[in-house]
This record gives sequence, C-alpha cells and structure tokens, in this order.
Amino acid sequence: MNGKNLKVIFLGPKGTYSHQAALQQFQSISNVDYLPTASIPQCFDELEKNASIDYSVVPLENSTNGQVVFSYDLMRDRMIQKVLSSTASAENNRITPDIEVIAEQYVSITHCLISPIELPNGIESFGKFQEVKIYSHPQVWGQVDSYLKSLAEKFPHVTFSRSDCSSTSESVNQCMHSQIDSNNKILHVAIASETAARLYKAHVIEHSINDKLGNTTRFLVLRRRGNTRPSEVEDTKLPQVNLLTFTTRQDDPGSLVDVLNVLKLYSLNMCSINSRPFNLSDGDRNWRYLFFIEYYTDKNAPNNNKSFYKDIGGKCKQWCLWGTFPRSEMYYDK
Repeated sequence: MNGKNLKVIFLGPKGTYSHQAALQQFQSISNVDYLPTASIPQCFDELEKNASIDYSVVPLENSTNGQVVFSYDLMRDRMIQKVLSSTASAENNRITPDIEVIAEQYVSITHCLISPIELPNGIESFGKFQEVKIYSHPQVWGQVDSYLKSLAEKFPHVTFSRSDCSSTSESVNQCMHSQIDSNNKILHVAIASETAARLYKAHVIEHSINDKLGNTTRFLVLRRRGNTRPSEVEDTKLPQVNLLTFTTRQDDPGSLVDVLNVLKLYSLNMCSINSRPFNLSDGDRNWRYLFFIEYYTDKNAPNNNKSFYKDIGGKCKQWCLWGTFPRSEMYYDK
C-alpha cells in the first residue's frame, strides 16, 4: 500500500448505515481512513475528481423502500453525459464511465427511537409534551410508518411532526442540539441506529421499531477505473453479478425484449431490472428510459464476453457495463 492509508468516502456523518457498509467492506485492512461526505452526489463527485480518494460506498436499494433514486440517477446522468460528449466506443455502442462497481455490501437496518435526554418513564414520558418532533432520513419514514401511527394513537393529545435530515446519524446530532424547547413543551427525538445513539451519547427509548423484520439496505462499492489498490473483495465461489445499463431504439417494437433475449441466448440469469427516465434536451422526446439490469455469470465458466458484448451492442442504442463483482454472502441471509 506504499505506506499510504486507503481513503474511503461514504454518506456521513459517522455512525450511518453507509459508514457500517464501508467498515464491512474494508474490515481486514488496517490502514484505512473513513471520510464522511455530506451527500450521495458528493460520494460520486469526490471519487471522480479527487485523486487521493480510493473508494466510495453508496446506498443502492432497500428491501422495504426499494430504489435509492439518488444513486440510480447519478449513474444514469454519468452515462448520458458520456453519450452527449460523444465518447461512446465505435465498437458495440459501448459507453465507459470513469468509475466502476467492484463490490456490494448488505447492512441490516434496525431502527431505534432515540432521545437526547434520559426519560425516566421511557416512552410514557411523551405524554407530558405538547409536541414530539422526530428527525430522520426521508427513506426511514416508510420503514416505520406503522410504528409512528401507533405512537399517535397512544398519545392522541401529542402532536407528532417529522423533519428530514441528510442521514440517520445527522438526525441524532440534530435532536441532541435541539433537545427540549425553552418552555418544555416540545421534545426533539430521532430515528436512527443504536450505533448512532452511542456515537452522540444519546438514549435509546425503544429498540427495533421497524415495521418489517429483515429490513436490509444494499450498498455498492465504487472506484475509479484503473485503481488497483486493495479493496477486500473476497475470493468466493458464489456467482458474479454484472451491472449493466442501456438505452433502446425506442421506435422499434420489442426493442427491450430483443436486449433481454440476448441474456437468454447465452443462458444468463437476470436477477434484477429497473428503469429511470431521462431527457437528452435535444428537443426530440421528453420520455425516454435508461434500463438497469443485473445478471449472473460464473467466473469458472468459459469466457465468451466478447461475443456477448457484441450481441448486446447490436440490440442497444448505447450500453455500459458498470462492473462485475462477487455476490455477497449476506445477500442470502434471512
């Protein structure tokens, strides 16, 4: 490692689930600097523009809420920017972005209700306040909706309000600064992880308030193309996941099916498909779609990538392979 620490950025502040994903990915490497960023876009921008940054960890999807659209759209935008700058390869209509996906991580999401002060009677103490203001990340609300409804029913005379924060860890920081207003009528609390509560020396009122068990967020580990520093990708016998994005010839009937049939032709199992709208601002169409597919390959099988890429390129208007990486064993955890 040439005596230099590995530098890994993640959606901060420290104590977020993104921080946990980064720790999981690089846990066997001792010389790592974990650097929080203020936003998901910054996780992409810093990796691309700052040569001192080696890796970036970003959330992609949640098992309860679905897509983290920020991440999908940032990948979409980078591919479209390459299209507009005419940097597509003359061979097979292929686009090559500046960053690639080299691993995935899964983090179990266990939310807690957190108070900045110790409440002698626990949750029952809510009854003495006129309002309880709850801070959290926007993705969290859909994961604790039933729990919050039950709180409102339990304390009908208390007004419960919500305030969005950039991360779950930041929500604890916010409630620690606000605590209780001057006339003791409003209590500020947060929904975040137990790790975040410990980080800010806050108090957990109730544990595991998720509406559904098994709530998990999937993260991608990114690096600049050409970076060869160690990344803690395990040698595994599990399948390789390939993340590919593409656009179709919109006026051709069955154009999407034609692309997917290439996977069938090569006996490749597609494990996910998503789409995001885009606009090239060329005055032609407002509603076009970029498709995201993931499919499995066996690293021990004969490599026929060249033929596959040629056939994919023949069916797509533009396409981009973001990376091939091992399926995490945590994907199979219940």
